[in-house]
Amino acid sequence: MKRILIAIIILFNVALVVEAQQVCVGTPGQITWQVYRGLYDDEVNEMLTWPDYPYHPYDTKTLYNSKSDLNYDNYMGASIRGFIYVPQSDSVTFNITGNEQARFYLSTDASPANKVLRAYLNASTNTEEYAKYPTQTSVKLYLQAGINYYFEILYVDGTGSDFAYLWWKAPFVDINNWKTITADYLKNVACLPTECPEKGTPCDDGDATTTNDVEDGYCHCTGTKASTNNCVGERTRLENYRYDNITGSELNELYINPAFPAMPAFTEVLPLFGRPYSSTLTNNGRLTQAFLKVPVSGNYKFNVTGDDQTVLYLSSDDDPANKQAHQCLVSGYTNPTQNDKYQWQSTAFIYLDSSQYYYIELNSKQATGGSHFGVFWQTPFTEAGVWKRLPATFLYNYDCTLACMPLGSACSDGNEFTNDDVYDEDCNCTGTPCTGVDCDSPIASYVPFEKCNVTDQIDNRLDNNWLSCKKLVSPNPARDSGHWIKYDLGEIHRVLTTQVWNYNVPNQTSKGFQSVAVDYSEDGVSWQNFGNFTWPLASGEGSYGGFAGPDFMGLSARYILFSSLDPGIDCKGLGKVAFKAVYCPNQGTACDDHNPATTNDQYNDECECVGINLLENLCEEQFVILGDSMLIPNNYSAIQYVQSMSQISSNQATSFIGGAYVVMNPGFESEEGAVFIAAIDTCSSTTANGSRIAARMAKRQAKKPVDQPEKMMTVLQNADNDIVDVTFYVPGKADVKLEILDEQLNPVNVIIQHEYTNMGHYSKRFRTKKLDSGLYTMAYHMGGQTYYEKWSVK
Repeated sequence: MKRILIAIIILFNVALVVEAQQVCVGTPGQITWQVYRGLYDDEVNEMLTWPDYPYHPYDTKTLYNSKSDLNYDNYMGASIRGFIYVPQSDSVTFNITGNEQARFYLSTDASPANKVLRAYLNASTNTEEYAKYPTQTSVKLYLQAGINYYFEILYVDGTGSDFAYLWWKAPFVDINNWKTITADYLKNVACLPTECPEKGTPCDDGDATTTNDVEDGYCHCTGTKASTNNCVGERTRLENYRYDNITGSELNELYINPAFPAMPAFTEVLPLFGRPYSSTLTNNGRLTQAFLKVPVSGNYKFNVTGDDQTVLYLSSDDDPANKQAHQCLVSGYTNPTQNDKYQWQSTAFIYLDSSQYYYIELNSKQATGGSHFGVFWQTPFTEAGVWKRLPATFLYNYDCTLACMPLGSACSDGNEFTNDDVYDEDCNCTGTPCTGVDCDSPIASYVPFEKCNVTDQIDNRLDNNWLSCKKLVSPNPARDSGHWIKYDLGEIHRVLTTQVWNYNVPNQTSKGFQSVAVDYSEDGVSWQNFGNFTWPLASGEGSYGGFAGPDFMGLSARYILFSSLDPGIDCKGLGKVAFKAVYCPNQGTACDDHNPATTNDQYNDECECVGINLLENLCEEQFVILGDSMLIPNNYSAIQYVQSMSQISSNQATSFIGGAYVVMNPGFESEEGAVFIAAIDTCSSTTANGSRIAARMAKRQAKKPVDQPEKMMTVLQNADNDIVDVTFYVPGKADVKLEILDEQLNPVNVIIQHEYTNMGHYSKRFRTKKLDSGLYTMAYHMGGQTYYEKWSVK
């Protein structure tokens, strides 16, 4: 893979200083096109922040007119640079067409420093659609013969046919019609410096104390320096953890969730500190932890973007406990490259020592709508005042996280040439290497998508589309025979939104469904009509993205029926339909709400898994007297007292809560493995439950000796797997820290460190897969006090 560097680079004291571009006039009859792949957004600003822009293009090509290549890739950006000269002095007008965004700059002379934006596009046009937007045409510009005018075209595209074409109207060519600028009026750029070695190239940094010395792509040769911090892991590996099904847009919703931070739903390895925009993922949170090591000592500035709330922490050293030394925040949301929406999005300049590791962490919480996050920086070796995305080149994995998913869980290993990425038994995300002649080609068409994610486009091959050319009897007796397709979701689901791709075969798109009846059913026998719709036909292009179909708004259905109401007997077809749905068992079906303080967990009529709280007096019965019987798991509570001579079976959770007292008569038995709780909880009709609990705990605490603190935390280990649940009580607004200590009471891992604003019982869940066998202590720091409980890993 050849890369041509187009910048002046001066080395001084091992620091890279980027000067203003000093290009000069080169070969007549040609210009230079350079491309950057894998952008996170389809805006020109995204390309400007890309770490490889402008000095490390992915590919370089010589052009012989002012037209780019057509349909090179998705989420790409490109530049076209050169000089324009004219045979006679006169006024000319320029026009630009392109997809998606494009900018045309023309200098007042041969210097790039004097370039001026002359025409631009913020949305796409067809290749010869010259008058769609007024901004795509320049004013008349007087060009003088004998002068070489530096010009530059920048354009980016998300999906579709990317291109940028520059046209002009000139008296010496054609004053009435837009014409391509041909080789007769173009010259290439020259005087380009030698490029820096490609990042990852082995080298020798001259330091005998480092290992695995490689180039970073900015003319720095650096190695991995030994650290006394055992958490410093693999270089360039940046892991991001996603936590699903968490509603709300505030970070606090993520922090109090039991799954955060040790039980993610999905893990992926990122090439840089950020993630592209996605509209398919909602109600989730994100965590990324790493160590930063800069190649040059100096002043650095950091910035964060995100949707919704996003915070970036940078420690004063390699200790996560000091992570709040420097921080920046998105308090609402920003666009992917909107670096200046909030004054607290950026840090001031921070002096960083190249010999030091710095702990860095990002937390992000997103509700509905689009989601993304990004970390940017300004450095001594990049263009002054320009935000650049922070690449994984300067990052080391944080190896002390407990985050681990079960064997076989889906993940993304960060390698675009592997597929079916899953967790192995050692908590490593690994994929199956692709095979075939072109599988590892840099321009192979292999595009990985997250498992079960909706892709945004469908090609136009005949075998990728469904077609009905014979009218058949409809599954819905209320419908006439016709062209229809029935989808079976396998079980009854709460059906939400849909995405529809109509019949997408070139020159046959009229066969798509246009007038459509939509019906649904739970059993395939009784049908209800959801509505009749008019659908747009497909484009017939290879990058067809479909459209948003019916929003079923959570209705219950197993079968969805689409019937064509179009007249005639011609064939009718579809490309693809994707459903967003939630499986909802019948009300009363047993489940696990992941709260060890509840029992008899069942699905309610709102498709929520809820259980009976074992720790609360329900205050519904005056007395509860239990005979000699085997009890089912439940909360047995009474306003006055609970009396029992019953048995609690093994592996069950049962509680007796009395307002005055609890009596266990002869014959009462709790079998091995059972969880049994007995407590006094006074009922009050005038006091809110939360206030009653807080008052009761304060009263009980006052009666205890100072060396016998209230039981504020419980550690429960699951006998069937390696999952541990920690429940803890927060009596009010307080700073909370939950950490694991080893047998010598040395810190092993911090589970949570956060200010809780509300009183209540909270829980955290984690797996012990990454812990060595031995005895551990859970330490709960809250309100200036610490509570301990021992537990073990076998």
